[in-house]
Amino acid sequence: MNRRTFLKVSAITAGTVAIGGGAIYVITRDSDILDDHFEGTEKILVTRFGKGRTSGLMNEIRHEYKHLTSEVPYIGGEENMFTEWLTYGVYYLAVYRILKAEGQSVEEVGKVIFDIFQTMADYPKGLLRLVGSLKYNKQYVSKLKEAVAKTQERRYPGDWVATFIEGDGEEFDYGIDITECGICKFYRAQGADELTPYLCLSDYVVSDAFDRGLVRYKTLAEGADVCNFRYKKGRETFVNPLRYGWPPKFLNEGA
Repeated sequence: MNRRTFLKVSAITAGTVAIGGGAIYVITRDSDILDDHFEGTEKILVTRFGKGRTSGLMNEIRHEYKHLTSEVPYIGGEENMFTEWLTYGVYYLAVYRILKAEGQSVEEVGKVIFDIFQTMADYPKGLLRLVGSLKYNKQYVSKLKEAVAKTQERRYPGDWVATFIEGDGEEFDYGIDITECGICKFYRAQGADELTPYLCLSDYVVSDAFDRGLVRYKTLAEGADVCNFRYKKGRETFVNPLRYGWPPKFLNEGA
């Protein structure tokens, strides 16, 4: 399975689906940044619906995604690294809408999304850790600071707003406080607030796979005033999902 896009996303982001920029983007640039997401989705849906029905569902998802793109707010295009986050958010809203029409609950679709990210992370652990370590070099951190600082200008209403948090090297290496989230805004405008916390869980998969050491206790998606990302290289990942701790209830139940 071609998973270059997931490597790109994870190598250049600070969290999730988060802040990008760097050499990995150039190395792994694909004609369609969603290629791996489409492939991962198809693989997971086959296990639930079979090959025949999955083929139809994938066509519906692509059509819905194309429809949604016409409603996405402009936040700076390629000059804004958050634009990719928004692209992924739009895609998973398309997945949600099509599966919801099939009778799937938001919890069931949340599990699908979680499994898609796990499928895309199916690389040798050593390689993933090497890629993850790139997000602690001075060049990356400098670009991250610059990108986050630009969000404070609030040039685009649909954009993120965030603050870079300097680490002490002991408790954490660096962090990001997000006070406005473009995906939250878009989902709210689309009447799909209930999906946002489940998409946030993909941060766990990315951090765990790439040995990022993310700890996050609060999210805007669950009503907090901030998403408090804190990274420490090599630390065990912990995100506080759905207000009940890890693992989320829907994973325990095998939804």
